[in-house]
Amino acid sequence: MTKNIQQFAEFLRDEVNLNQSRLDRLETSVGAVNDYLKDNLPGYQTMDKQGSYALGTLIKPVDDNDEYDADIQIVMNPNPKWEAKDYVHAINKTLAGNKNYVDKLRLKTRCVTVDYAGDFHLDTVPRVTSGGKHYVCNRVDNKFEETDGTGYRDWFNEKNRITGGNLKRVVRLLKHLRDHKNSFTAKSILLTTLAGNTIKASDKGTAAVSTVADTLETVLSRMDNYLQQHPNMPEIKNPVLPTENFNRHWDQRKYANFRNRVQSYAGTAKRAKAEPSAEKAIKIWQELFGDSFGKGGSSGGGGSNAVGSGNRAGQGSGRSARTAAAGAGSTPVAQRPNEARRFG
Repeated sequence: MTKNIQQFAEFLRDEVNLNQSRLDRLETSVGAVNDYLKDNLPGYQTMDKQGSYALGTLIKPVDDNDEYDADIQIVMNPNPKWEAKDYVHAINKTLAGNKNYVDKLRLKTRCVTVDYAGDFHLDTVPRVTSGGKHYVCNRVDNKFEETDGTGYRDWFNEKNRITGGNLKRVVRLLKHLRDHKNSFTAKSILLTTLAGNTIKASDKGTAAVSTVADTLETVLSRMDNYLQQHPNMPEIKNPVLPTENFNRHWDQRKYANFRNRVQSYAGTAKRAKAEPSAEKAIKIWQELFGDSFGKGGSSGGGGSNAVGSGNRAGQGSGRSARTAAAGAGSTPVAQRPNEARRFG
């Protein structure tokens, strides 16, 4: 069987991963916003990265000039005199007091978006804790909504560790497929959850997750098995907060299309993995990822060492990004060994 380790590492680095210069700009901007809020926002506690930004699954936009989204939560002290909407308005008012942000702000349902035109949107979400539970603030409905972004991050990081870091690379590849093929619709949190649900503790150290190719085939095949058992759209729940349903933006038509696409992609991955010729396997992978996959020309087929599978593939492993993050006063993301390389 063929692993195409080098091709996946190069494809992730060159085509999928958000490039280092954009990550550096993001870290610098997050640090600046956080520092300003820390000094000026009433009730400020700390900042916590969220979503793809925290998980290390940000990807390069389809076009170089396209914008991507990054999420941060601003943890605030509960104010007994405030309603849910007041926390969102407090962040908006504080940022509007800075000439660098006043023309970049958009007030949304649960956040204030800082729009860095032509680069990215930074969604700044207030969060409060009461009775040991965490809540984001719905400005429109003026209500508090339970959340557990930190618990979800820990859940995903554990799944990722089982795969030796390959799960986050596979999630990026799936998001790349979604954005570039434009053949299915699925929110990133939904796609990430479906992928994470396929990984079991018993997979650790096995051939099922030893390389990016192995993990991709495993995730797609198991996801396909699950979806084929559910012709009608199932509820995809937050694994750490079962009251939250992630498929609220889906409908049966979108789900059916996604189910068919995953079945097709799983079949392609199986064929590529089973192909003994590395060069022929590249051609099969190109059915999924286009001609850019394997464009380097070397076969690089064999082996099962995941070190060659994109550990340093261009996302956030640079000293400048880590230094900027440390200077931002942010809450560290999943402080465990090697998690500093979470974008690899």
